[in-house]
Amino acid sequence: MKRIFFIAVVLVVVVFAGLTSCGNDTSLNSKEGKNRKGTGVEGEAVVLSIGEAELIEVDNNPQYNTAEWLLEVEKPGRWDVWLSSLTVDTTKLHFSENVIITAGETKLEKRPLSDRIVHEDKSVTEPWYRADSHMGSVFFSKPGEYHVQVISDKVEAHSTDLSQVSIDKHTLINSVILKPKVN
Repeated sequence: MKRIFFIAVVLVVVVFAGLTSCGNDTSLNSKEGKNRKGTGVEGEAVVLSIGEAELIEVDNNPQYNTAEWLLEVEKPGRWDVWLSSLTVDTTKLHFSENVIITAGETKLEKRPLSDRIVHEDKSVTEPWYRADSHMGSVFFSKPGEYHVQVISDKVEAHSTDLSQVSIDKHTLINSVILKPKVN
């Protein structure tokens, strides 16, 4: 009986220690976004901005930096997924590894290329440019709420005042754009 009591006490201590240590990992910097939710209205593109995401920046492994949003889809269908980046070099985006985008149950993994340079974006000022990369497409089978996640070392919180962002960064992810496909 004493042995069972001893095992139970040890088990409780181990579980308690495990639960209390989960929130104390100093290598993770979590930043909750202002508005984690986007709405997919029929026919309209949805822009999920890094400034509105919940961010997890992993200091010792930046390739696992993550941005997450919730997307409310009103009507099922296929959506094109674009990654919008800020860059100082429009010929090479300086992504050292593939970017992983998960939307619903679809996982897209690709090294972004500058498929188009967007000159009309007034929020982007020199020496920065906006480069959009087509990452693929996702299918949402029914209306509802879906998680959208981006994993890359280029996921970092950055100022909307681009004069405050060091050009040594070369490239930063600015947003994920989902555009409904017309069938």
